[in-house]
Amino acid sequence: MTESGPTFDRFFDSMESLADTISESLQSQVTIEDSNHHVIGYSSHQFESDPARISTIIGKRVPNTVIIGLRKKGVMHQLENAAHPIRIPAVMEVGLGPRLAMCIKHQQEILGYIWVVDRGNLAEGYAEEIVEKAAGIAGRYLLKQRGWKTKQDKAFEDFFWKLLTSHYDTEPRIRQEAEAWSILLPESYYIGVLESDKIIDEHFLLRFRQVMDAYAGQRLLFLTAEHNRLILLFSFVFPVEGTEILSSFVNKLLADMSRSEGCRLAAGCSPGYREYTSAALAYREALSVLEIKKLLPYHARGLLLYEQIGFWAHIPAIMEQKRSRTRRSALLHPLKLHDREHKSDFLKTIAVYLTLDGNLKESAAFLHIHTNTLMYRLNRIAEITGRSLKETDYRTSVYLDILTEETAQVNSWFQFHEDTGSAASTS
Repeated sequence: MTESGPTFDRFFDSMESLADTISESLQSQVTIEDSNHHVIGYSSHQFESDPARISTIIGKRVPNTVIIGLRKKGVMHQLENAAHPIRIPAVMEVGLGPRLAMCIKHQQEILGYIWVVDRGNLAEGYAEEIVEKAAGIAGRYLLKQRGWKTKQDKAFEDFFWKLLTSHYDTEPRIRQEAEAWSILLPESYYIGVLESDKIIDEHFLLRFRQVMDAYAGQRLLFLTAEHNRLILLFSFVFPVEGTEILSSFVNKLLADMSRSEGCRLAAGCSPGYREYTSAALAYREALSVLEIKKLLPYHARGLLLYEQIGFWAHIPAIMEQKRSRTRRSALLHPLKLHDREHKSDFLKTIAVYLTLDGNLKESAAFLHIHTNTLMYRLNRIAEITGRSLKETDYRTSVYLDILTEETAQVNSWFQFHEDTGSAASTS
């Protein structure tokens, strides 16, 4: 080691070469990260390392457990508010040994971090000087990369919207443009739409990318926001059979984001597709799931995947058809008339009973009546209508008429249960 140190007034073609230069001078391991804790350069010298560095280099990103642990200890706050490199004692709870570190900034904006393993061999003052010079070079590199990334991100977003709006008429044309922007299209993909009760801002987008990055076996290719909606195209690294893994993944994503951002989220997800000319269809399918969840929040509370949508897919079309008619349901008329004349709750009774799959005990509890009272009401409904709920065609028809003609009423009946029973659910 020479006190004159390495020369930094030369061109560094990568952050790998910068990390190696620091490492050669300080005889210690070096890692350079961007603001999202992705590794953009690390030294190739083979010294003994600690678990935090090993897992960071293997995963190309600092593990969330390490970041969270350092933030809890106040280390990240201290580092991000320091103007010069600081010495950080070991945090063995997260497998991190002693470090000399510096936050790379442009004005007050954080661009990244430099971490040097401190094995007790870092000369006081000299090591800090080396790291500070390197941070200046890394900062210029990251700013330049940001300019390119902004241009690339814009191109990616434009390409994504073209997919979503059927701009391309053939598969070869899609793949030709993807290749021009070095976009590696996965063999199969899904399109998901998340809807928040808050406007989606840059912080939300950043956090979303961080959460997605933490999931192994999944790849986020495109992401765009529109008011309170987040639209994404993603894939799985390995083939996925059935819907269980997809459903589990999206539910976990919703739960993590809802907890992190303190918002309420709903989502719809398309089936898997191979042809990218089907992206617009996949987008509409994801949106249709959200539409049903808005129309009938309680009834569609568990709906997440278009593959599981069943007859719900036809509800909006039935509603639209009914709006153009002046006549209302003949099946519901006798019940509504009886309720009006006798102040009874027969329409609500049948709505609850059919919604809860004909379960007498659950329906009675929902209505706050005894099961005998419920059975009496069901018998009276059969007498009034002249039809039995055991008849599949009548049962189905009356249920659809209730859902599509008395939607506001139905939602008001189930509002309390939707708020309390699924407040923690974000699907």
